[in-house]
Amino acid sequence: MSLPIEPGSQLATLSPDQIQGAVFYRYGQVALQPGNKHGFPVGRAFAEEVGYSPTVLNELPAACTASFSGAGNPQAAVHLPKDHKLLDVGCGAGLDLCIYAQRFGQPSRLMGLDGSKEMSLRAQDNLITAGFPDVQILNQRAEETNLPDASIDVLTANGIFNLSPDEDAVMHEMARILKPGGQLIFAEIVLTSPLDDQVRRSIDDWFRCIGGALMTEDLESKLNRQGFVDVRFVELARNARTGHPNSSCAVVSATRGDTSS
Repeated sequence: MSLPIEPGSQLATLSPDQIQGAVFYRYGQVALQPGNKHGFPVGRAFAEEVGYSPTVLNELPAACTASFSGAGNPQAAVHLPKDHKLLDVGCGAGLDLCIYAQRFGQPSRLMGLDGSKEMSLRAQDNLITAGFPDVQILNQRAEETNLPDASIDVLTANGIFNLSPDEDAVMHEMARILKPGGQLIFAEIVLTSPLDDQVRRSIDDWFRCIGGALMTEDLESKLNRQGFVDVRFVELARNARTGHPNSSCAVVSATRGDTSS
């Protein structure tokens, strides 16, 4: 586990590697001790608040929701044709993967990836407990997955970009491993109007997904520059993650452009 960064540490004094290490440490703590206070919502009540069905959650072991800490709920926008492969980037404790396994079957075509060793182990345990041991979980950084080029049909994520100090690198890696014409569907905290810099100073702001949040047009522009087309904001909902009035939870879909053109 990475070394912790003191609460309240100023982002301007931290290197990108320190910020990322701090994220892995904090979310590792969520995996190990979900009942503790972490500076952002965690658990089943939060999952229901962002739109996960209590009926669906009741079908899963309680451990699958205990460490949930996503940005929102991308489930309704995700579709997986037969024999297509799905990777959940920043899969956390595996709640979304458990539901995908229930919805789509063929768990062996599902994969998850998380940079926190503790969280990736928690996801693997949760999937086994839920009856889906064939879902593979990788402990890798989203910026460097080590997966082959054009090997994934559908990429999903739930609050990954705002936690990376280099979201361009994450988008570039997603474009590399996604097949041309493949789909990227994710939930993320976005800004609907600019923030005062006071809200972006502390590592605590970063943990709660407001310190690195982007304006909707900036997010779309970054995706376009990495080769994604047809970027659509499928949903803009009340933000239950940060509570800041200038932010919303977006569910976004985009298509990997044809690299031959």
